[in-house]
Amino acid sequence: MALPLLLVLALGIIEVSYALYSQHVVVQLSREAANLISRDVTLQDAAAAMTSMASLPVDFNSDRSRLTLSVIRQGTAGRNAGKPILYQRCEIGGLVASSVLRTRGPGAFGGPPDFVALDPDNDEDLQIINLPDNVAVPNSGLIFLAEVSNEHNVITPFDKIGFRLPTTLYSSAYF
Repeated sequence: MALPLLLVLALGIIEVSYALYSQHVVVQLSREAANLISRDVTLQDAAAAMTSMASLPVDFNSDRSRLTLSVIRQGTAGRNAGKPILYQRCEIGGLVASSVLRTRGPGAFGGPPDFVALDPDNDEDLQIINLPDNVAVPNSGLIFLAEVSNEHNVITPFDKIGFRLPTTLYSSAYF
């Protein structure tokens, strides 16, 4: 009589532990990515470094993970003067996941290695419309944002009986 209960308890501990481990990996990767881009590393080099240092369950070469690197700055001239804009953006990984940052439109960015906005002073599509109130962009400074999203696969059949863990794990880090 107690064996089925112990089995369910053991499987539950294993499932939650695996989810916590997966979330820990996602959090650490987002922190490391933000740290890298804040140290004057090109976005292309940071993306390559993160791809090589990612460990399971995160794999940026698959369709299960996504890394989004963003650099935010205050517009300095033109139509974007005094407004926070998305200055650089690089995304890798095949998972369909969007950034937490919302802009007026898609914006236009150059290619590697820096992925800099083509017209940061006048392209109004680069204006960030949902920057949190407690995040202030300094006049001559930059904010570095790294976001990691990862699809989480459950390892036990508890989802069939109504116990569901998140299917997508997400973490972001600002520097």
